[in-house]
Amino acid sequence: MASTLVGRSGREYLRDKILKHNPKNPDLSVYLARCGNQNFVLKHVSPSIFEQSLELKQEFPETRRLRVHDDDNEAERILIYNHFSDNLLSLVKNNPNMSIAPRKRILWELGQALREFHAKNWIHIGNMHQPAHQIQALTKFSFLDVKPDNVMVDYRYDQDGQLRPERVVLGDLDCSLKLKGDKLLHLPDGIKIGNVMWRSPEAQTGQGIGKPSDVFSYGLVCLYTITGVETLHPDFEQLKRDMIEPELEIMGRLISFFGPVPDELVTHVNNENWGQIMMAISEGTFDGGPVGPGRIEKWEEKDYPNLDSKTKRFLCRMTNLSPLKRATMEELMEDPWWNM
Repeated sequence: MASTLVGRSGREYLRDKILKHNPKNPDLSVYLARCGNQNFVLKHVSPSIFEQSLELKQEFPETRRLRVHDDDNEAERILIYNHFSDNLLSLVKNNPNMSIAPRKRILWELGQALREFHAKNWIHIGNMHQPAHQIQALTKFSFLDVKPDNVMVDYRYDQDGQLRPERVVLGDLDCSLKLKGDKLLHLPDGIKIGNVMWRSPEAQTGQGIGKPSDVFSYGLVCLYTITGVETLHPDFEQLKRDMIEPELEIMGRLISFFGPVPDELVTHVNNENWGQIMMAISEGTFDGGPVGPGRIEKWEEKDYPNLDSKTKRFLCRMTNLSPLKRATMEELMEDPWWNM
């Protein structure tokens, strides 16, 4: 692979270090690059992802909250993105003393990004673990995922050492889906999308995925960003040794935290096997146990920083186990919590 790349704009980019190595195909590794005194990210993608990325750029030409590519090279199918200081996952981990104000500012910007995305009937669903062609007949598809490491943040520290977000964008838009009317996504058995720790209950089953699924994932990102606690991060190696599917573990935690399971969720998923599993978990966690810390209403601020009663109320608008009872992104952005 050449050390320089010329974009559609005519700008010349000099490849630097690898940001994300692809051991199976090094040409698909993600690179840091420089053009003048600016840093950029070079990402080689498939023909379908390249085509959809061009469409997204046309559909959101003036956006400042969605990370559409800044330039591209069609011959090599390389997308060129602005480089950001950090992603939200590591930013929160590395700044445990960050005050609540910048945390809320980041979540506000992310919420506005999702609101903008949903307004044009797109949803952010996550990388697939099976070939995309198996569901292309169902809907117009690519790949996407609402999770903290897909949220890019530029920031600075002020004279008092306080973190100040300057720009927040939702990334990985090449992993997204445009719904046709009111249709929901129903995946064939065995197909999984998105990171298991940030999926809604219905997304764990692969059935009935839509805008409310994004809202639930956004709620989980809010919970992490506000508290700094990775409540849904299991020991994956232990799960493997115990032969427990990650989807079952996370489903158990979601039901324990936000349950019990309502009939509406079982009806929405409309899958006999998953319906039985969810009801069995719900009965086993009727009082919030034995998985994790129990119902969110009982969580204490000493264990979950910044999680007061008003914040719990706000989070529960997003994490209702019934997709039909979750607030929309438009409703959430009007919630009084933002001004508290």
